[in-house]
Amino acid sequence: MNLAVIRRECSFDIGGAEAYCANICNRFSSLGHKVTLVADRAEIDSACLLRAMVMGRGSIMKNLSFFVNSRRILKVGGFDLTYGLSRVAPVDVLRISDPLHAAWLDLGYPWTGRLRRFMPRHKMLLWMERMAIEEARAIIVNSNMVKAQIEHYYDMALDKVHVVYNGVDTSLFAPMLPDEREMVRLSMGLPADITVFLFAGTDLRRKGLAPLIHGLDSLSSCCDFALLIAGVCSDRAMEAEIRRLGLSKRVRWLGYTRDMARLYGISDLFILPTLYDPFANAVLEAMACGTPALTTVNNGASEVAREVDEWLVIKNSTADAIHGALRRFVGLSGDMRSFLRGKAVSVAAKYSWEAHMASLQTVFLTKGVNLA
Repeated sequence: MNLAVIRRECSFDIGGAEAYCANICNRFSSLGHKVTLVADRAEIDSACLLRAMVMGRGSIMKNLSFFVNSRRILKVGGFDLTYGLSRVAPVDVLRISDPLHAAWLDLGYPWTGRLRRFMPRHKMLLWMERMAIEEARAIIVNSNMVKAQIEHYYDMALDKVHVVYNGVDTSLFAPMLPDEREMVRLSMGLPADITVFLFAGTDLRRKGLAPLIHGLDSLSSCCDFALLIAGVCSDRAMEAEIRRLGLSKRVRWLGYTRDMARLYGISDLFILPTLYDPFANAVLEAMACGTPALTTVNNGASEVAREVDEWLVIKNSTADAIHGALRRFVGLSGDMRSFLRGKAVSVAAKYSWEAHMASLQTVFLTKGVNLA
């Protein structure tokens, strides 16, 4: 079977969507299929690369050039099935895992979103998004939230939309043994009795770091805590605000971190108060490591996080909402924290890569392709 996978970049070391692309290519290849990767840049050996070149320096030219060049390749055809992992067309199956741009304009810019739709960059992205959705024979979304957004923004019948939750590699993301957890924490100068919060992301505005920092304000009066920030080395404006709030000794900027499983494992609570994420896989990874995750209803992964406990999903990314949830968490007994850790692991176990591949097989069969 000759399968084409389309994504601008494909690597385990760039981001969640790019790592998914690398993972899916490896898994298709291991099943004995010929995998052709349509991309501008790839760092894997399991697929034959057909380069759809990205040209230009600005966002508009980069996005448009990949769309046009990948479309030229897809129009030639010759594949048994095409699996698009970004705004590309035409494909047999389109997976929407990047923020749906029509939804992001409203959620990320509540006061100016309508006007931004007429700006060249946003107008182009919306055009590409609509074309990708309309020309796909089937659409995979990774949450019911995104399925509802497609119905709302694109006024289309949902008979070709399938919800397939993300998968997590439980061989990489698994709980630490208690002794190892304590040893690693001590090596980082984190005493066993301190509450460790973890935030991860590079798009700090969308991921909600600012309201998190303000939500931590005054928490010192009820507990001793540390916040670890993975993904970026620092942010000048945020550092100034942290100093103003007197939190400098409690916040650590860790920068890009390869071994996220280690950070999840030593943390008591993973916090992602995002303005919008179709499904932040970090939530599932943290849970697989035994760390409950606090997030917002605007994260598709909240549909998984709330299986641990409803209060771990807050209505919006505001300092007050975050502060209330954190106060509740730090007030939990040791036994209750242990219960949440165990429940997080058991919930995450349902969302393995094997379960994800089985769901993909079901969708692909509707298009006459058997991956078994």
